[in-house]
Amino acid sequence: MTSYTMGYTNVRGKERRKDRRLPLPIFTVRLDGQVYHTMNWSLGGLLVEAYTGERLEGDAVEIDIKAKDTTADFRMHIAAKVIRVIPNETLSLQFEAMSPALYEFFERCFAARFKR
Repeated sequence: MTSYTMGYTNVRGKERRKDRRLPLPIFTVRLDGQVYHTMNWSLGGLLVEAYTGERLEGDAVEIDIKAKDTTADFRMHIAAKVIRVIPNETLSLQFEAMSPALYEFFERCFAARFKR
């Protein structure tokens, strides 16, 4: 697998993602009462690190996502689908839909990061 953020080598063939992954800004994700941090994200979904929950591939979930930012409070409630789980390591989520509100949320978070 190829990652723009982690520098992995290509082990499964050509990259099939349509959205480029970004490591920053980091988001906190609340799922099932637990708070996790993102390893990377894109307009299609996100990768959560240190996942210790019990969700399975294919599960529909509702998450609260918040930019890990001390100067602004950007947060949103999002529907997603579990794509892959590596127990006690990572959780891959795909957004159910890219709405204008979700796109604007990421745009505001990204812009706020570069204002400093």
